[in-house]
Amino acid sequence: MSKKTEEGTWVICPECKNKLKQDHLLTHMKLVHNKKIEDVDESSVKVLSKTELKQKKVRHVSRGSIAIIIVIFAIVIGVAFFVFSGLLTNTSTNGNGNNKPNTGTWLDNYTPVYSIGTGSNDFWIDFPVGNPSVGQSVQHKIWITDDLEEKSVIFVCHRTGCGPCTPQADRVKALIEAYGDDIVFYDLDSPFEGFGTIKEGILEKYNQAFYYDPNGGDHYIALTGIFTLINDGGEVKTGWHSWEGNVDDTAMENWIKDAIYYYHVNGDD
Repeated sequence: MSKKTEEGTWVICPECKNKLKQDHLLTHMKLVHNKKIEDVDESSVKVLSKTELKQKKVRHVSRGSIAIIIVIFAIVIGVAFFVFSGLLTNTSTNGNGNNKPNTGTWLDNYTPVYSIGTGSNDFWIDFPVGNPSVGQSVQHKIWITDDLEEKSVIFVCHRTGCGPCTPQADRVKALIEAYGDDIVFYDLDSPFEGFGTIKEGILEKYNQAFYYDPNGGDHYIALTGIFTLINDGGEVKTGWHSWEGNVDDTAMENWIKDAIYYYHVNGDD
């Protein structure tokens, strides 16, 4: 075979079709195919052009790139799966049919004590049993409804200097120290003469609060009212309760926690 080629030229072996350099062909034919180069028809040796050589190299790189892309894609899918699984795990479904993310607080595993009804141990929608307007809808005060846009609400009407109503006022204030970040509190204090003066803006709310007197009769202090958002047959409404006089420490705390919990599962946040 006398074909002259440039140094570094690549050819295709006529026997095994492997690619190799021209100057390696002689050795290749002898060692691999046990033939002399003179025995090979010159026309059967295909010389690769530079274009063909580049195309083959590009094709090789392209396959490697595809393999890398497949690996990266598999990793992305795996990460996405675990992230999504984590989101599902950290999402709780409450009894009102709403999905809320876990908060990392007592709310996550809390079970409310009180539910909707018209009795003395219920959250009311309308006026309760014992009120002359029982069953009639409540026209909630604007300062209550405005605050319910953000949080549940509690108020206590009392008078500084009043011995009987002081324990309930102090009880609510103490509980607000623990739960005040999740509930709006109104300390509606109208002090007796000699015990201070009523704060600006309090008197109107103090008088309006007695609208929520549970029995609708004579108004006694301390009067406490609590308000939240609660699911009533698939519709979110204002749930509320009120008391005249003292409420047991544990019961008062349960009412506050219930109000915060119901707002947590039924509010828009």
